[in-house]
Amino acid sequence: MPFQLAPPQIGVVHAYGYNRTAFEFTSTPHDQAPNVLLFVAGLTNGILDVPYLPQLAEKIAKLNTKDGKWVLFQIIITSSYNGWATSSLKNDTRDIAKFISYLRSSPGGSRKKVVLMGHSTGCQDTIEYISKTQYKPNFAASSKIDAGILQAPISDSEALRLNSGLSEDSFEELLNVVQEEYLDKGKSSHILPDNYTKIVFNTPISAYRFYSLASKRGDDDYFSSYLTRQDFKESFGKVNVPLLTLYGSKDQFVPDFVDKEKLIEEWKQATDPEYWSPLSKILKGATHDVGEGSDEDAVEDLLDTVYKFIESL
Repeated sequence: MPFQLAPPQIGVVHAYGYNRTAFEFTSTPHDQAPNVLLFVAGLTNGILDVPYLPQLAEKIAKLNTKDGKWVLFQIIITSSYNGWATSSLKNDTRDIAKFISYLRSSPGGSRKKVVLMGHSTGCQDTIEYISKTQYKPNFAASSKIDAGILQAPISDSEALRLNSGLSEDSFEELLNVVQEEYLDKGKSSHILPDNYTKIVFNTPISAYRFYSLASKRGDDDYFSSYLTRQDFKESFGKVNVPLLTLYGSKDQFVPDFVDKEKLIEEWKQATDPEYWSPLSKILKGATHDVGEGSDEDAVEDLLDTVYKFIESL
């Protein structure tokens, strides 16, 4: 994917654990906003790798709801940069829960509302957090989120098949080898051979994470077009906070056979209408990260929609 270099940003770096940080987009650290939009990026992404973040930070800083002002944070988690290839959604959501708890502590600024916004595979973190993590019996109230946003909630399974250049049978054979030679033999953390790393951005990847991302109904498989209404009931059906879903009409990682409108309608039908945002839509002219190749007004559409959604909470 073409890389767009973000301009320098002023802000505050927060440490919430060993090798775990988050960046607060603010020019007024002495005047902390009480509410947070927490951004979780996708595979290979680190700080500022998603091009619209500086503009999103500026837009969010203009919000002044009944709960006060808002600020954008980007979190670094276990899966950031190349960490995703040997990590899991469970690790990610553990990091997110820890950081949200930090945000609501005195050192973190005693923040009030937190909206979790996922981009790409960060959408998997977001829906996992909402539909599974928050339902755990030992889940801390201080880690609860007030709403979720999915930007580019695509299927990694379908995207990897699309970009692998392999036939469906050949791809399934690769998955069968992982299942039989690694997972069934207790070697889930072992790094797979080069013919697998070539499929995943030439990144050394564990047997578990490859299978989780690439297999049908693997742990990462929340958004595939082949999933059924029953599948979506187990994810979207458990949503209990307001949810905004934004899917790019020009997302280059989505196969042509995927009917985006139909897919979003399936998610809507599975979600309690109390929580499905009517602002959810296909972002016209938007690529995967609403960057290079997007229509001129696609970013503004994204920013305006996120703004209106948070304003409505």
